[in-house]
Amino acid sequence: MSKLIVLSNRVSLPNPEKSTAGGLAVALQDALQDIGGIWLGWNGEKIKNNQHPYFSQTKYQGVEYITCPLTEEQYDGYYCGFANNTLWPAMHDRDDLINYKPEEFKTYQEVNRLFAHQLYEIAQPDDVIWVHDYHFLSVARYCRELGMQNRIGFFLHIPFAGLKIWDLIPTAPSLIQDLCQYDVVGLQTEHDQKQCMEVCHQILASEVINSDLLSYNNRQIAIKCYPIGVNPELIQQVAQQEIEISHPVFEFEDLTDQKTIISVDRIDYSKGLIERFNAYEEFLKTNPEYHKNITDLQIACPCRMEISAYKNLYDHLKSRIDFINQEFSQDDWSPINCTHETVSHDELMKIYRQANICWVNSLRDGMNLVAKEYVAAQNSEDPGVLILSKYAGAAEQMSEAIIVDPEDRNSMIKGLKKALTMSKAERLDRYKHLMKGLQRFNINDWRNAFLEDLRRAEALKIFTPQLRKSYNRVVQY
Repeated sequence: MSKLIVLSNRVSLPNPEKSTAGGLAVALQDALQDIGGIWLGWNGEKIKNNQHPYFSQTKYQGVEYITCPLTEEQYDGYYCGFANNTLWPAMHDRDDLINYKPEEFKTYQEVNRLFAHQLYEIAQPDDVIWVHDYHFLSVARYCRELGMQNRIGFFLHIPFAGLKIWDLIPTAPSLIQDLCQYDVVGLQTEHDQKQCMEVCHQILASEVINSDLLSYNNRQIAIKCYPIGVNPELIQQVAQQEIEISHPVFEFEDLTDQKTIISVDRIDYSKGLIERFNAYEEFLKTNPEYHKNITDLQIACPCRMEISAYKNLYDHLKSRIDFINQEFSQDDWSPINCTHETVSHDELMKIYRQANICWVNSLRDGMNLVAKEYVAAQNSEDPGVLILSKYAGAAEQMSEAIIVDPEDRNSMIKGLKKALTMSKAERLDRYKHLMKGLQRFNINDWRNAFLEDLRRAEALKIFTPQLRKSYNRVVQY
């Protein structure tokens, strides 16, 4: 019987003492447990360059986890380098931050080859392989070179760049060619799906069969939209449950006379953090009646601090928050309460349920599950309000949110004022429509739709000499 093999950059081993309210990990674990499977990836550890990455195995509830460390050189070149200094800014339309280095691209390819070889070692011919995210654009290429004829799918959790951005990356033709070695390529939104189709067609001169099917090198590649969802029923249960939190990150008992805004973001330039705080500052200047009556609760988790763009943003963000608090604080009230702590998923759902407003301000985002989780966690009798950037993928399905332009300060200020003054009747009406959307296509529907299409994809019957020749190309590093 065929099994499912999942490959993702990071693999966190399950912790039976730690519960979670849905999410990608749970959806994939459920799929793996249902039919039996393997989860493969990096374990988050680094080893010295003179050591060889080794794979270790552990099993839990019928799922086999196979992980390995990366050498310091691999971490720097593959992860910090090409993946997050080239591909990440490219996919988020930040051409000013794209930093392409040939040696980092080479290391990226080496790591993709490493995991392809491990797939070759563990996969049976009828196994289905599901590869996740921008770290592994080239894995299928190396699998095909090894003669693997498995159905191999790829899902991109972030946006897909347009043709003008790809033209800035010297190795773009190589990467797009590699992408077309997958059988099914999944994107978060219809916009990203169309961009992916156009880029593959233009760069490779591939034949467009229909709106979601290409033909290239005697193969058919399905390129489709699968908007990732959440598990609203489970999130509701977690948000409502009575749990004692010893050290809550925010003391809502001290904020009973406040309207509260919650925002949860990694400190990343794609999240529109500075733009949001600039708009919030302007709102406080022009609406003094809200002083001492509104508090912005920000969970801002530092990430990728080895990359200068992220370190600079972290410093800038702290400076802006300090300035705004100094400018407007009165008595024991400060307009912003920001924490950099990691908050458990259970506590986060309870924070969502208690906050009056959630503000998602992404400048570019594949989906943004904060928006969906916030709605799912709400009290159905007295729900909060979602302010959502038009550039977040979630906006494509969540039109009943207050949609704002994060590049337009007036749009954000008007959106915040509307959220603060919205009647209960309107809040209930918007919530009901948003919740129906979450229930109509939840995270399990997302997973099942992708895997169903992947299993129906025509298996690669013959690894032709022409195909092998085309992929034994020399890349100019």
